[in-house]
Amino acid sequence: MPLNLTEEQILQLAPDDSSVKAGKGLATLSKWVLRECSGRAVWGHCQGSGKNPYQTVIDLNDIAFKCSCPSRKFPCKHGLGLLLLYARQPDQFTQAEEPEWVTAWLAKRTEKAEKKEQKAKSETPVDEAAQAKRQEKRHQKVLGGISDLEVWMKDLVRNGFLNVPERAYTLFDNMARRMVDAQAPGLAGRLRAMEAIDFDSESWKSDLTESMGRLYLLMQSYRNMDGLPEEWKDEIRTQIGYPQSKDNVLAGEPVADSWLVLHKQSRKVNDINTDIYWFYGKESRLFARYLSFAVAGTFSTENWIPGSAYKGALCFYNGTGTCRRALFRESVLAEENFVPACSPNLKQAAAVYRTAMLTNPFFEDVPLLVDDVRVARNGKDYTLLDNAGNAVRVAMPEETFIDILAITGGNPFASLVIVNGDIWELKSIWYNKEYHTWRDERN
Repeated sequence: MPLNLTEEQILQLAPDDSSVKAGKGLATLSKWVLRECSGRAVWGHCQGSGKNPYQTVIDLNDIAFKCSCPSRKFPCKHGLGLLLLYARQPDQFTQAEEPEWVTAWLAKRTEKAEKKEQKAKSETPVDEAAQAKRQEKRHQKVLGGISDLEVWMKDLVRNGFLNVPERAYTLFDNMARRMVDAQAPGLAGRLRAMEAIDFDSESWKSDLTESMGRLYLLMQSYRNMDGLPEEWKDEIRTQIGYPQSKDNVLAGEPVADSWLVLHKQSRKVNDINTDIYWFYGKESRLFARYLSFAVAGTFSTENWIPGSAYKGALCFYNGTGTCRRALFRESVLAEENFVPACSPNLKQAAAVYRTAMLTNPFFEDVPLLVDDVRVARNGKDYTLLDNAGNAVRVAMPEETFIDILAITGGNPFASLVIVNGDIWELKSIWYNKEYHTWRDERN
């Protein structure tokens, strides 16, 4: 089976930089005493330090890995090395009948996917009285937390922002912990985002004021949401931190499309690793966010390859707005990738952002696709420019700026930008129809 992946895309699957280095080291013929493939999988034996070689297999239809090595990383270095080798030299893999250990693993994956789909279609009885009691108890805890937060915010405004930078950690972290106790993790997340404001920038006061204003709007919306439409109630609860049942989400109306992975972000908060995947539908032109969680010290078994497209059905969480969270009901790696439809210039992209915020003012991150742009240095900052003469300050690491210039030679490219308030962050680009992205990890 032809592999429609670049080496850069494969390395995006690595859980950390050390795995990238180790995987590259194993992507040589001499490391693999057996190299075979079928129409749906590739497998091999990699000789380690022990008597028996490690058995490694990759599902090519949905890029998943299994290895007999003791590593807790996922994928391990053997999986990365084997996939890199297959992408580089597919002719060095012998077409063969699948051994029992390969067919058993693939069959187990198929069975698991079928059970997941059946579960989504089935209806589980709910004890409505007990559920209502739990919801009311949590509602009162959240209201109590909001009352404390309101007092805290008013004290902060009354005392002024002058000393905020020097005591930002304790100031915001203590109240964030109070919101966690109040079962309002969404409010806690917004407080921690305030803690992360760049207090060395000239705009920190306006950034903090805007963040507090949006937080206060969310608090008041929760207090007064009884008369709102159901989709707004769902959205506000979600922003506060109420979970939505995965079973209920998967039972919703799916959107079948070819879904392109625009970018992957990795975040660590309170010993929880969160991978955020940004998707774009080719026909629907919808954006979606897919979240995958793992406890610190472990790695998510879900890996969507940035720059690749997946044929599948996404079910969206209840709420409102242009970029809601979603779950896949089923998916398979598409035969072809694509360049997404983009705004032709920065002016139209900015209009898309304003529309998104009018649709849902609680959005913190809004993805924008904009074509025919270039990057330039402006002192210590970077600027995104279009052919119409529009310009916007854009955030990116120095290494990313250098890479983009090397890839494009200063020529225009298509881009993914994620916008939060006045901050535009360049995440991925398409140049000559080829996708490029950069690791995006924060603690």
